[in-house]
Amino acid sequence: MVNSQDIVSVEQRVWNAGNKYRGQFESGSIVTIWSEMIYLSAIRSEYAVLLEQPTLDLNMMIGQLHDLAQSNEIQAAVVSDFNESIRHALLPRTNEENRLQIFNDIREDGLTLIHEQCDRITLMKILQRMNIDYGPRMNGSSATPDRLNKLMASIALTKVRERGPITVYDPTAGTGGSLIAMRRMLGKSISVKLVGQELDPEAYLRCNMMLDLIDDDTTSHHLSNNDALSSDKGVKKLKADIILSDPPYSVNWNPEADLLKSIPYSEIGVLPPKSRADFAFVLNGLSHLKAEGTMVIQLPHGVLFRGAAEAKIRQYLIEQNYIDAVIGLPANLQYETSIPTMLLVLRRNRSRKDVLFIDASDEAERSRPRNNLPESAVNRIVATYQDFRDDNQYAHVAAQSEIISNDFNLNIPRYVDNFVPPEKVSIANLENHIASLNDEINVLDTKMRKIMAKYHAE
Repeated sequence: MVNSQDIVSVEQRVWNAGNKYRGQFESGSIVTIWSEMIYLSAIRSEYAVLLEQPTLDLNMMIGQLHDLAQSNEIQAAVVSDFNESIRHALLPRTNEENRLQIFNDIREDGLTLIHEQCDRITLMKILQRMNIDYGPRMNGSSATPDRLNKLMASIALTKVRERGPITVYDPTAGTGGSLIAMRRMLGKSISVKLVGQELDPEAYLRCNMMLDLIDDDTTSHHLSNNDALSSDKGVKKLKADIILSDPPYSVNWNPEADLLKSIPYSEIGVLPPKSRADFAFVLNGLSHLKAEGTMVIQLPHGVLFRGAAEAKIRQYLIEQNYIDAVIGLPANLQYETSIPTMLLVLRRNRSRKDVLFIDASDEAERSRPRNNLPESAVNRIVATYQDFRDDNQYAHVAAQSEIISNDFNLNIPRYVDNFVPPEKVSIANLENHIASLNDEINVLDTKMRKIMAKYHAE
């Protein structure tokens, strides 16, 4: 997890730099420039040497960076974006004489920050968070808060039996938060292959930058810049041990005409509605899940109770015994929406036929601009999932027959009753309290009449 003191320290550096050059430099670009400096200086020593030196000619420096990057597609894209960010940030009214000085000062501030922070992944995550919060070049759907990534990874890990190699897949990888969380939780002794797809080019680039920095002898990654629902390029034969996903909620999609003829849609008999792709992401993920694998996907609550085609898909998932748990989360945890979401945990070869429902909707720490999911809440959810047990007003293990009797409606309040009845009131005590209040009113009325009589006499 990212340390809160580190966040405050880095944010203060950005604000200080922005205030120093207000009106001369577009301060929102500082986080992008520093992120790209971190990546370039870490990925190759030749980049670090160039960036460490004061720049006398911006065009020459960018040209040298391009020459170094020409054999690597991702590095070349980062250098191009670095150049674009600098040109955009140096505002037109900044005269030529000051441009080099301003850039060199910001470059020096960035290098100081890099040298002070030994964990460059953490530093990039803080800057990425600022990019989303305060000057987004990416929309919020490109990232999931760290604590939610940790929760999803922790749930998936409870069922992992193999000690490696392990394949982890995120079909909507964003900037790579879920893949990085899983890599860190698995430990360096386990060989891990991280696989992702990401449609947004900017998020795809940021994700590659993050994953490049964690590649080592036991870690490799493969990322594709495409839509998981319309392209299987790079993942056609993929079978993953763990799938983590936080797809965009209820977006439109355009399924191919013959998709209904393919499994599992031919077995279900319907496609997810074109106006809500939520179950398309679920079924696409399942198609890449190993027999003993676990999938954790974050979705809006609507998928639990909406009718028509989605009701038939829920029925299919229950009858096939794929759904392991439904976990309700608090509202306002996400970057891009304040709605409450939930986690759907799916597994293929389940030995039991019941489903665990957890209602963690009241577990948030209230904050701005978003609520936080505290560590204690994460631990409680994971422990309850591991134990797979009832917990009064918090969790319930529902038999398949109970779910069938509810017409395959998975809405959490149907299974977890967290209603707290009001305290019982004694009628006798209430009557005594009313009598006491009436006595007080009579005393006050008498005092008021005496005061009024005194004024009338005068």
